[in-house]
Amino acid sequence: MADELNIEKYIYSTREKVDSHLKRILGQGKSGIDKAMRYAVLNGGKRLRPILLIATYQALGGSLDRRIVNISASIEFIHAFSLIQDDLPALDDDDFRRGLPTTHKAFGEDVAILASDLLLNQAYAVIAKEPSLNPELKIGILLELSTAVKDLIEGQGKDLGLCKEKKITLDTLNKINTGKTAALLVACVKIAGRVRKVSPKELGNLRSFGEKLGLAYQIVDDVLNVTSDKKMFQGKRFSDRQKGKKTYVTVVGIKRSEEIAGSLIARARKDLSKVKNLDTTILFELSSFLMNRRY
Repeated sequence: MADELNIEKYIYSTREKVDSHLKRILGQGKSGIDKAMRYAVLNGGKRLRPILLIATYQALGGSLDRRIVNISASIEFIHAFSLIQDDLPALDDDDFRRGLPTTHKAFGEDVAILASDLLLNQAYAVIAKEPSLNPELKIGILLELSTAVKDLIEGQGKDLGLCKEKKITLDTLNKINTGKTAALLVACVKIAGRVRKVSPKELGNLRSFGEKLGLAYQIVDDVLNVTSDKKMFQGKRFSDRQKGKKTYVTVVGIKRSEEIAGSLIARARKDLSKVKNLDTTILFELSSFLMNRRY
């Protein structure tokens, strides 16, 4: 990676490539479900997960090509699936996402649920149909994705009862967010490693990096929920407090939360330094960008 890497320009250009590909895959179907899928996927978003996958792949010496962009689209479909379901009245009951009405508010709960189901199915289909991936690699990628979805759902399930708990430990919160938030980030870095054929030991280091990055990301999100500019946080400021959710801020406070996030990023970088033939520049810059974000 060039020493003069501008991480904001990198994120913007990579996001543009991913968005363009997502639009092609989603097409222009006229049904309510088609429209709801496009609404959920294309209505903004940081594209953190696709960018993390591509950045890791490039840090390992890969050149951006169709197969890695296809895998990034698959991951974004899974993320959109999870957000649609997370916003439903039976779960977090959110009215807004990215400053706009949530999918179930815009299209109804019935269409939103079907759209989320189809997005998850499409995520697997994109990988299965990619001709440049050999059968063994396809199976490995699909296993990573299905494991991430399982962990994500289990983490969300554990999160459901937290509002009723008067007191929870930091360890409990970490276990929940390792599934709910970090699981898909882990899949991103491990899939990049699989495609680049790193060793099992290095896959373990990538997994550890992804977990720590995911926890730090969630902590920053929790802090921003109570400290960010309302407009910047797109209508969701104080939403955790209003719902009585247990977050890092409610468990250890803002200052300690920020300290823990900083420590996690430092340890995550040490994990990256153990991976052979990996240029850490872009992933170090990306982790710093995520730590210092304002939304």
